[in-house]
Amino acid sequence: MKKVMGVFMASFLLAAMTFTTQPNTGYGSSSAIATGDSTVDGRPVAWKNRDHWSTPDGWKVYPYYYEADSSTFGSDDQFTSRFNYVGATARGESGKDPITEEQVPWAGANEQGLGLVQVHGHTLTSDFAQDHGFPVSQDLDNGIAAGMMNHIILSRAEHVDEVEQILRDTNDGGGFNNSFARNTSTIISVFDRLGNAAIFEIDGDSFTRDNITDEYYQDEDGYYTKSHEDSKNLPNPKDGEYSGYDWRTNFSKVDWTKSNGFPYFVDEETTEVVDNEVTATGDTPNGVHDWNYSTSAVKRHTRAGIRMDDPYPIDYQYFIQKDVGSHALPTEWYMETLSRNIGNLPAEDKPVGWHLNRHVSTFGSVITGAKQDDPHEGKLTTMWIALGEPSVSIFVPVFPFAGDPPEELDDMYLETDEKRQQVYEYDGVEACGYSCGRNNNSTINIEALVGKESEGDGYYGEGGIQKNIFEVENWVFEEYEDFMDDLRSNEYTDAELKRELSDWQAWIAEEAKTHYREETSPINN
Repeated sequence: MKKVMGVFMASFLLAAMTFTTQPNTGYGSSSAIATGDSTVDGRPVAWKNRDHWSTPDGWKVYPYYYEADSSTFGSDDQFTSRFNYVGATARGESGKDPITEEQVPWAGANEQGLGLVQVHGHTLTSDFAQDHGFPVSQDLDNGIAAGMMNHIILSRAEHVDEVEQILRDTNDGGGFNNSFARNTSTIISVFDRLGNAAIFEIDGDSFTRDNITDEYYQDEDGYYTKSHEDSKNLPNPKDGEYSGYDWRTNFSKVDWTKSNGFPYFVDEETTEVVDNEVTATGDTPNGVHDWNYSTSAVKRHTRAGIRMDDPYPIDYQYFIQKDVGSHALPTEWYMETLSRNIGNLPAEDKPVGWHLNRHVSTFGSVITGAKQDDPHEGKLTTMWIALGEPSVSIFVPVFPFAGDPPEELDDMYLETDEKRQQVYEYDGVEACGYSCGRNNNSTINIEALVGKESEGDGYYGEGGIQKNIFEVENWVFEEYEDFMDDLRSNEYTDAELKRELSDWQAWIAEEAKTHYREETSPINN
């Protein structure tokens, strides 16, 4: 595996992990973003693990290609549909907008180099506002929902400032479906090809903008207490001057109060895990909103997410799986794997309901943007996707500029489910809630996942299912880096570049899928 390391630590942290006692509610997921001097080469990275258990077939995930058609969502749509993009979506209703029936993405990147990841914002919901004595802000019947908002942004924006403009234009509904506001309680992290990155926290008729201009560290007590300000009405950094990393669970971190008095920044409880039991009590401000249904703080687990003050150089592979000489994990091991993180691995089986990867995680995505000096503008932007629970799935790269993703990935979720059934016990493949159907067992079989400790295995990638997965991915990493080097050293026309990208991604997807299915090695073939 190539060690393309950097000072990055890209903040993608905490994947999908909100613990809840309300199994039919779609709480979950987390994301992170990094750019500028915080990466090895100034290349932005965004990360997300999606949790979903509210629909039976929401685990059937796949990448799709949207082709711009100049359509409009309403009277205030000043950009219209103008950019093609690749998004990660799902079969059934969880992948469709409830009003338009259009396919919608939960993470994606467009041909202009804009990348987006999204999580649900629990403290931004109308229910949460009402519980605190404030009125509903969302148009729950007619407004633009979160998935449609993702689609609108990816198909219309190429700069983070345009994302802000689109949000301003839709605060009052934007002319969509005769709505008076959006139907959004969501948090999106975006980067563009110019090296800029920002996080937007969005309810129905308001939003905040948090520019990524520095790193987000823990204080001496282990809490994230630094205040975030709303920067949407302040001067923004110039293109390329954004630098840093940050992350979001399902709770707002910007200290901002709406005109009606409702505070976005509502900090109420601290969540801890003691003897494998989750507790949510107390009133300790920590800058990461640990509401009743969250296990999102560092107290959730000793490694909730990843320490962002890890001093070792890091690149995009870090979020997938990588050998790094790191003191981040409190063990003798040196493998960091955020998308697949289920904490320290004991010899015995363990519940994973509050870890980065958990039994209701349905896909992982790591999006890498363009380097500051890349040719082809943002067209080398790459979306790495694990089409299934990341602990047992393989990450495969696709390029938005290439057009349709490889057809081999259309049913990849079936292949990953075959692996998943080796580490969990469940009878039916359909979900019927957080702890029902395919999710009825949150205890993962460590031996099947990573091998036997007694045989020298027992850690991430050392044995079991993951040994083959990691080996195939390491090969893909090398092939990808060589391919990128070739593209950067050749002056391809757009047509030639598109053909090169399309052919290569089809080849790598077929090879990776075959070796993953058959548990063979690509190294000696």
